[in-house]
Amino acid sequence: MKMDERYSNATYGSAGLAAFFASLSLQDWGFIIGVAFSIILGVLTYRLNKREQMKRTKILQDILNKTDSSNPSATAKVLADLGQKAPKEI
Repeated sequence: MKMDERYSNATYGSAGLAAFFASLSLQDWGFIIGVAFSIILGVLTYRLNKREQMKRTKILQDILNKTDSSNPSATAKVLADLGQKAPKEI
């Protein structure tokens, strides 16, 4: 009785994968885990920096929208108001 070929390929593939992971030393596992954590932290840092940049861009856009170039004292008042709100958001 011949075994079905797709089951045979799955069996050999899983056995090969298990043999590969079994052959890794503790140093290899430490390296793989370190690389994985480095990639995860890199992605999280990128996302956090992008979010902070979006917040800064929104603040600058709000300043631009609220200011009046013909009235410098109103512009100074808007900047002072935004300066008061900024520490609360941090």
